[in-house]
Amino acid sequence: MWLSDLTEFDPADAISYDRGEETWIAVDYEVDEGKGIMLFGLPELDLPPLTLRLKVTGWYEIRLGIFYGSRLASIKDRVLCVKLSDDVTFSRISHEHYQSRKDGNYPEKEFHWFDIAEAFWKCADLTGQDLIIKHPPRGDMAKQETNLAYVRLIPMDEAAIQHWKSQQPGAKTKTLMANYDGGSFGQWGVSTPEDFLAEFECLRDSDFDIVLYAMARGPITLYPSKVGEFVSPTGIHGQGHVLHQCVKNGLDPLDIAIKAAHTCGVKLFPQTRLVGTQLPPGHLRTDYGGKMMADHPEWMCTYPDGKPTRHLSLAFKGVRDFHVRLMREWVEDYHADGVNILFSRSFPFVYYEQLVCEAFYKVYKEDMRKLPPVDERVQRIRASFLTQFLREVRLMLDEVGKVQERYIPTCYLVPVNNSPSNIPAETGKSGLAECLFNALDVPIWIQEGLVDYLAVHLHMYGEHDGTSVQPKIREFTDLSKDTKTKVFVDIYPRRMPPRQYRKIAMSYYDAGADGLAFWDSYGRYFRASEWAFIKRLGHRDDLADWEGVGDDYYKVFPLRRLDGYEMGREFSTPSDG
Repeated sequence: MWLSDLTEFDPADAISYDRGEETWIAVDYEVDEGKGIMLFGLPELDLPPLTLRLKVTGWYEIRLGIFYGSRLASIKDRVLCVKLSDDVTFSRISHEHYQSRKDGNYPEKEFHWFDIAEAFWKCADLTGQDLIIKHPPRGDMAKQETNLAYVRLIPMDEAAIQHWKSQQPGAKTKTLMANYDGGSFGQWGVSTPEDFLAEFECLRDSDFDIVLYAMARGPITLYPSKVGEFVSPTGIHGQGHVLHQCVKNGLDPLDIAIKAAHTCGVKLFPQTRLVGTQLPPGHLRTDYGGKMMADHPEWMCTYPDGKPTRHLSLAFKGVRDFHVRLMREWVEDYHADGVNILFSRSFPFVYYEQLVCEAFYKVYKEDMRKLPPVDERVQRIRASFLTQFLREVRLMLDEVGKVQERYIPTCYLVPVNNSPSNIPAETGKSGLAECLFNALDVPIWIQEGLVDYLAVHLHMYGEHDGTSVQPKIREFTDLSKDTKTKVFVDIYPRRMPPRQYRKIAMSYYDAGADGLAFWDSYGRYFRASEWAFIKRLGHRDDLADWEGVGDDYYKVFPLRRLDGYEMGREFSTPSDG
């Protein structure tokens, strides 16, 4: 069923062929499959939501056709918010662009400015349901246009329904981890309860069990903390005003995020990134470092010559105590499901500070400042201070957990680059060695039970099937056998068709991964045709039988006519400049 005449949306007076205030713009088009009328929503027109009466019964696949072409043969980012009338909130759909150099060569993802891109959204029983669309109401995405060219409904027979139901999550399949490492507040203007629900709607009825949610940038917090320094209205690259608006609306971002995540069926671990000051103009302490860094220059990581780096050092008890107090607030006051620290960015965590050099001399009777960072003895002394920090975190969590009668887990991300550029070549051959180079003594963490979820941030680009990095993954999974630590492996690149996600997931599971993680999930989930498959990757026992599943989730339909003009001809593109 091609629902292609979108002037049938209600209210009818909110649709016109002209650019009227509070009206969607209707445009005629034609593809090989027939004629239709698409809708454009422009950000400046203050658009109302539209409702399409589907008038069908039973189960259907729902596919959405969107036109991303614009002006002189260019592709434009457009954003559609869509929901069924029974859905709690809106899903977000956008452009599924990719870069062959970074992501791989996928001919099925190619499309041009005169094509309509169709993405599979989901399956549902549409009996008595309507389809509702709207333009993003807030944030940077509200500056984008919205388009919908058609809705395609494919009726499902009993076999198709049963196959779909078999893909739904179960106790054994909840082994995926979403990472929202920062940026979504400004992206969507997240400041109302519905905004927070929409943040996690993509995780509902999925194999995702945990969402890691950015709530701190070192001493700067993204909620009104009693421990940290709440970001200024102008801080964090201009996102601060959104967070302050959220508070003005009577919401605490951390509290409402935890509640929204639970509503969508996932646990939330607040996340901190141990960020240092950036190069100007990102050097301002309203963004990173804050009053704590300004008041304690003696707590900075230093080079061997004593000059400061841009980062606070975990060798200092004052720095460690701050982070322990901050995480105590997360679990004691907010009852967060766990805690998360990013060790995959923001190096160094400990370097050549005076007390670190003194600790080295006490053991080796040598001047550490005369030794390079690649010296394993240097690495282990540096790592001992960070391990002490994690012991202090575990002690605090156990204290709080005893009072609350629960166990509170930890999740730590560690860096593993397939082709690291910031460390010596010999170190880059081993994932564990790369971690130790960065003061992360993962074997000790696992041995002492300091880490419950070890997220191996396996950073890779280009087309691959995951087999080449299995030895690196096994370094971690071999260590975690018969321990409480579960190893999750990040799947990169960020943009791939389902068939490629399937290959990599199978390789990582074969290497012993307990689960899969997805960095920048807030930048992936609106790639609807890919996310529909990603959210099922916890079905590790079914993946071998799922060859071909998802291959048709993305389709391209060339326009033959648009706005009365023929497409694909010499002067189809305007030539006015």
